[in-house]
Amino acid sequence: MKILVVIVTYNGLKWLDKCLGSISGADIFVVDNASSDGSADWVAEHYPDAILVRNSENLGFSAANNQGMQYALDKGYDYVYLLNQDAWLMPDTLETLVEAFKTNHGYGIMSPMQLRGDGMAMDYQFSKIYLKSIRDNDIRRVPRVMAAHWLVRCDALRHTGLFSELFPIYGQDDNLCHRMKREGYFVGIVPQARAIHDRAQRKEDKAKLIYRNYYMGSLVRLHNPNIPRWRAWAYIVPFTFVKAIKYRSLEPFRYFRELH
Repeated sequence: MKILVVIVTYNGLKWLDKCLGSISGADIFVVDNASSDGSADWVAEHYPDAILVRNSENLGFSAANNQGMQYALDKGYDYVYLLNQDAWLMPDTLETLVEAFKTNHGYGIMSPMQLRGDGMAMDYQFSKIYLKSIRDNDIRRVPRVMAAHWLVRCDALRHTGLFSELFPIYGQDDNLCHRMKREGYFVGIVPQARAIHDRAQRKEDKAKLIYRNYYMGSLVRLHNPNIPRWRAWAYIVPFTFVKAIKYRSLEPFRYFRELH
């Protein structure tokens, strides 16, 4: 049983010691997206056995992770674990997730419980997903979960394909979860597995919120293969007005013309 842990780095030097140091029992594949803080050099010095790809430019989250996932498929790995640079594993995270796959058939993606940086509570965004989950034996089945911590079956990836690069920064995880569902695979959270996602709840500016919550959210809905496009548009049209009013901005209408 072979696992490849894929980590995309971009100016994440402050997290890398905890991130890479938490990995055991798996091979490491690091894709550096042209960091300027020495992240790639640090990995080369401290983890010489890790496979290190140095991109000459920032290709985005999706394309960089695809480099790692494609390597896993080409080299015959059984699982690929997507790990954010600002996240790390507990000693038994991988083992617990693999055991969950062995005893719960039909799943394509498994996530551990994603805890905030101090480990005292669930990550805020993750908690909203978990609270809507459905119990399936010892797994919590969900329609989607963020890709800060994903263990993915490589045979499922061969059916669904990799991340869509239509979503360079946001939305690629939702889209792949939707494609997993189309191919008959479930997405689950394993309550017995724990891992850390050390991101602060920062106040974001209006432009970023509109881009992520309106534009990328609308693209995800339009490219969900499990719903007809007419239904997606029936949601997006009033959604555009709602977001324009909420943010007191015309940007949703400008983005509306770019949706396809």
